[in-house]
Amino acid sequence: MQLFHLEYFLAVAEALSFTRGAHRVNIVQSAVSAGIKQLERELGAELFVRQGRSIRLTPAGEVLLPRARVVLADVQAARDAVDAASGTVRGTVVLGTLAHVGSIDVLRILQEVRRDYPDVIVKLRQTVQGTRTSLEDLRSGALDLALVSVPEQAAPGFELYPMHVEGIDFVCSARHRLSGRKRVALSELVDEPFIDFPEGWGNRATVDNSFSSAALNRTVSTEVVSFSMALELVRQDLGVVFLPRSALGKGAGMGTWSIKTPLSWRIQLARSAARQPTAAEQALILKFRQTTQPVFP
Repeated sequence: MQLFHLEYFLAVAEALSFTRGAHRVNIVQSAVSAGIKQLERELGAELFVRQGRSIRLTPAGEVLLPRARVVLADVQAARDAVDAASGTVRGTVVLGTLAHVGSIDVLRILQEVRRDYPDVIVKLRQTVQGTRTSLEDLRSGALDLALVSVPEQAAPGFELYPMHVEGIDFVCSARHRLSGRKRVALSELVDEPFIDFPEGWGNRATVDNSFSSAALNRTVSTEVVSFSMALELVRQDLGVVFLPRSALGKGAGMGTWSIKTPLSWRIQLARSAARQPTAAEQALILKFRQTTQPVFP
């Protein structure tokens, strides 16, 4: 059994696709398929159930998956130790990011990593599916680090590093019945048609939790994945929305009001607590923490 066999297996198992798995390891699909077949022959068991273009892990594959992660993590730790002896940090980090990250200057951080750690490669993946998906990818190993929006101070199974926090405001059109108010209460909004983001987004969870805590219900009539689209729908009187203040821009033709019980949108850098970070991941975490100075309300 060769290490690259486990690398191929892990890539395909996490992607549940030979094509996407081959892309992750930058190897042609035929070589990845051949490597996994060789691994299956050596283990005497099939690792995947192949059904047309879709695949899933067999019981043997399910058993091998966590052990493959441990073996490859131990190998990486050994490489890090050898590199540390010569003062070198190298490796690849897959970093997930949100579509909107407030004041976090991701571009500057990536530039500093390239300057200070030239042997570290950061693969940036932007999600339009929200924090829930990013956390699942961290748990599975598809992502090494991710910018997420978790309303709580902690998330079981993850290390969270606070990066950014800002207020969330209620936004309506200038023609809305509440336009001109300085503050509104959640109880005044229960009959409004809300524009919001899909379940699993951090800002959606913050608002949902606030209504639930107040024993109030609301109706989300439209779901979008773009702050600018949400604002345009509000501008056209097609609903109301809660948005982080940094997403509002000039807000022409709209009213923006605070909630009597303030809402906060938080962004954290997250990693799985189930494994130790590699030297490359530690370098990226350090850059984020040095560059970002969160100010909490």
